[in-house]
Amino acid sequence: MRTTQKYGKKYGLSVLAAVVAGATCAAAQPVVGPQQIVDPNNTGGAAVNETSMSVADANPNHIVGGWNDYRTQIRSVFTRSWDGGLTWFDQEIRPPAQYQTSVEGDPMMAHDHRDGTLYAGAMAFGGGGGIYVARKDPNDTFFQPSVMARVSGSVDKGWMAVGPDPFDLNDPNKSILYVAYNQGLSRSSDKGVTWQGPVSLGSGLGFLPRVGPSGTVYILYWPFGSNQILIRKSTNGGQTVGSPTLAATRLDVWGVDGTRFPGDFRVPPLAYLAVDPTNENLYVVYFDTTQVSGGNRDVDLYFTKSTDGGSNWTPPTIINGDVGNPQADSFFPWLEVDRTGRIGMVFYDTRHGNRNDNASSALIDTYYSYSDDEGATWTEHRLTPTSWDSIYDGGNDFFIGDYLGMGQARGATGDYYWPLYLSGQAQRPNQYVNKIYHPCLGDFNADETINTQDVLAFLNAWNAQDPRADINGDSTWNTLDVLLFLNAWNDPCSE
Repeated sequence: MRTTQKYGKKYGLSVLAAVVAGATCAAAQPVVGPQQIVDPNNTGGAAVNETSMSVADANPNHIVGGWNDYRTQIRSVFTRSWDGGLTWFDQEIRPPAQYQTSVEGDPMMAHDHRDGTLYAGAMAFGGGGGIYVARKDPNDTFFQPSVMARVSGSVDKGWMAVGPDPFDLNDPNKSILYVAYNQGLSRSSDKGVTWQGPVSLGSGLGFLPRVGPSGTVYILYWPFGSNQILIRKSTNGGQTVGSPTLAATRLDVWGVDGTRFPGDFRVPPLAYLAVDPTNENLYVVYFDTTQVSGGNRDVDLYFTKSTDGGSNWTPPTIINGDVGNPQADSFFPWLEVDRTGRIGMVFYDTRHGNRNDNASSALIDTYYSYSDDEGATWTEHRLTPTSWDSIYDGGNDFFIGDYLGMGQARGATGDYYWPLYLSGQAQRPNQYVNKIYHPCLGDFNADETINTQDVLAFLNAWNAQDPRADINGDSTWNTLDVLLFLNAWNDPCSE
């Protein structure tokens, strides 16, 4: 690193290397951008729900999201931005003509961080339909025609994931694409052209696959009607799947209904998984009833993690910021983990509404939360400027979807999160995103560039003993902080 070379004579290479390696660097605060509507063609108030979002490290300016769209018949509509979120345009992605049906939904997305390939898929429900997947290669601006991953009239609720082939981890051209759904786990080893499977996963709902850096694919799910959250894994590229392991035990059990929440919409108690790309830790978040008071069930987000591939799990802890309020419910979390090990999460929350569970509608907000210490502590940001009433869901307060989505990627100067969510804040349903930027240490002024202005901003903060300039977190401002900053400035995003 250039800083080591420059300052090695004065301070000693071994000393500086030890400082750099052992420092617990202060984490920069994220820049949370304003809301953007990404379904500009939905001007008539049609329902839109169940979001999915994806973006790849290899091309973080190419962002794709999807949702169920009710403007005509129910379709999976996908929004695209090729300029880092400055402009958005949407389009339907449908199965091949002979597999098209009157209802096509449950959009799902996957990104291959290694080569920049993006995948978008959905389900055509009813006879003659099935699961279809379309691919966008890194330098393309359009998706290729979709391919059927599974032809079946009874498929339901699937999610996608992509990751390295466990037998050839170093070849980015040998990634494996997975879809997990009610009939099992299907896989493709040729970028979605042909498919094998499904391999049975047993009975359950909300099968969510995630791939670790070892190529192991983990599948989290809820055995419908039970108090369990289970996880299964495959270490051979999805050819076989191991027996389920218990990740968590729920305190409360309900079905696909909304009896624990104000309003008439349903909130199925699904669980959500992310895999840390730095150490293959597994992180699970689910929502559960913490207490019952005054006839209201207080639903909170619970977090648990495994550091041994899912064999053992930490005791679940509550991680949302409205603990203890029986009129405040948190639900529909979605997790992503970036290349630093930071966990980002989007979720719905009713803390600003204070309505009873028997109220005819709910007042809902969207929150973004993140953790820089493997889930031990969390920092929240409210994304919606005002709470929105669930009567503005475009469907007479009966359905706001069953989940949310968020994409994540690393850029040249920091990490980006793109939560995609339904909000009726304009008294009509629309899909919104926020650009959330976590700058690397070298981008001190968080303007998405690294130049001399960052050096000046750091030195001003250092002279003022600003906590942000205490890079090593030892509550002093000295030359070690300067050296650590210059090291990061010379070698962006390596810290």
